[in-house]
Amino acid sequence: MSDERNDQNGPLLIIGGLLIVVGGWLMARQFGLIPEPIYAVWDTVRASRGAIALVLIGIVVIVLAGRGGKMNMPAKGTRLYRSRDDKWVSGVLGGLARYLGIDAVLLRIAFLALVFLGNFGSGIVAYIILAIVIPEEPKVPQAG
Repeated sequence: MSDERNDQNGPLLIIGGLLIVVGGWLMARQFGLIPEPIYAVWDTVRASRGAIALVLIGIVVIVLAGRGGKMNMPAKGTRLYRSRDDKWVSGVLGGLARYLGIDAVLLRIAFLALVFLGNFGSGIVAYIILAIVIPEEPKVPQAG
């Protein structure tokens, strides 16, 4: 039973760790503890986020066009779940990709593009909300 509880808490632990890292970065920046060259690179990336987003969206469009550009709509009654096996953090994008019938890598690139295009914090908050709201896919009983 504790293994099942640890599996469910894993994504929350990763998200919590990421929030601590981002908070630590912001605190170090506020207190002037980040060396100037790193700060300059960070500011350049932030200033270029629109261009980065356009490049990422272009990659997604080109790959989709090369694969026929089809996105399958889910069958009626199909439920959206967080993926157990196709996940980097909590399985939200892997589950959404399975639900929509598209490649999870393309969906991850598109999500990163939207995060860069919009406000970085809003994208992270949206992902955290989705990780909490979307249930994890049920375990399939193993034969044997």
